[in-house]
Amino acid sequence: MVAPPSSVAAPAERTAEQQSALVWSYIKGFHATHLMGTGIDAGLFAAIDQRGAASAAEIAVALGLHAPYVTTWCRTACAYELLDAEGPETFRLAPFMREILVTASDPRHIGAYVTVMQRYGGPDLADHARLYRDGGVFTFQQHGRDFSDLIAATTGGLQTFVARRILPAVPGVRASLEAGCRLLDVGCGAGGLMMRIVQAWPNVRCHGVDVDAHGIAAARTHIAGTGLADRITVAHIGGETAQEENAFDVATMFEVLHEIPLEHRNGAMAQTFRALKPGGLFFILDETYPSTHADLRRPEYTFSVQTAYNELTWGNVVPTREVQEDLLQGAGFRDIDRTMVAGMFTVLTARKP
Repeated sequence: MVAPPSSVAAPAERTAEQQSALVWSYIKGFHATHLMGTGIDAGLFAAIDQRGAASAAEIAVALGLHAPYVTTWCRTACAYELLDAEGPETFRLAPFMREILVTASDPRHIGAYVTVMQRYGGPDLADHARLYRDGGVFTFQQHGRDFSDLIAATTGGLQTFVARRILPAVPGVRASLEAGCRLLDVGCGAGGLMMRIVQAWPNVRCHGVDVDAHGIAAARTHIAGTGLADRITVAHIGGETAQEENAFDVATMFEVLHEIPLEHRNGAMAQTFRALKPGGLFFILDETYPSTHADLRRPEYTFSVQTAYNELTWGNVVPTREVQEDLLQGAGFRDIDRTMVAGMFTVLTARKP
């Protein structure tokens, strides 16, 4: 819950024109999201990137698209600073848009997130007015296999960063990874984080669990395709299904805590605690919701506020700092530490005494 110790009012000097401009900026963002989604799905960004620079007519011919539409798309993308113009009709990607919108393996890539918002976010949000009447939900799992696959793609770059940089930077963890620890990934989804961990650390063995049958099926396919089945196993489990006890050196929970139903969170934490060996590390990457109304407008909470709203009717609730720490302490974890990553994600670490 958000505590309201103080009101948050608009500055007295804000004008009607400024407020109108604010609303128009949000409408522009709606259109920009759809323009990016179209550019990704139709291959426009990729085609321009492959050529370095090209005219709208050239891109239309190469992709078999309607040239007048492509021309307007290119000009609008230029207005939105996604493309830069070279001459009267030639365009190239604006700086860093290759990494952000085209190259899926780059840690900065968020093109898949754009696609999620266009394909699923729009319909989900359009259904809010109906669901608000009775508190109905349309869960992550109900969205289906394609949705699970796409969500997995949104976090690939961040998973690489976690596997190679963030996780081994935790005191004592690099030595454990190098020595060949056993790692439990709670809420493993399609197995992306585990695959990146074992690729970065050749002695590590991973076991992943998830309630999403689509994710587990995808994980098994991906693991088999990469020849990592001897080092990664997965299991489809219920919310509080028991794991091995005192069996794992490290447990990870990547973008999962806020997705666990409230009634299952204590159980999931307790099961993770039991699964770890004494001295074992629990690593969580997730969002943290503001604790007060005054924090709602602070930039470090922008993404968590957005996530809480986007995923509201999935049944997801983003926990505050106080709730996160109560969950960890209640399960028996100690030495809780937190840092922020990329200005939007919280990394929590804790140990089993």
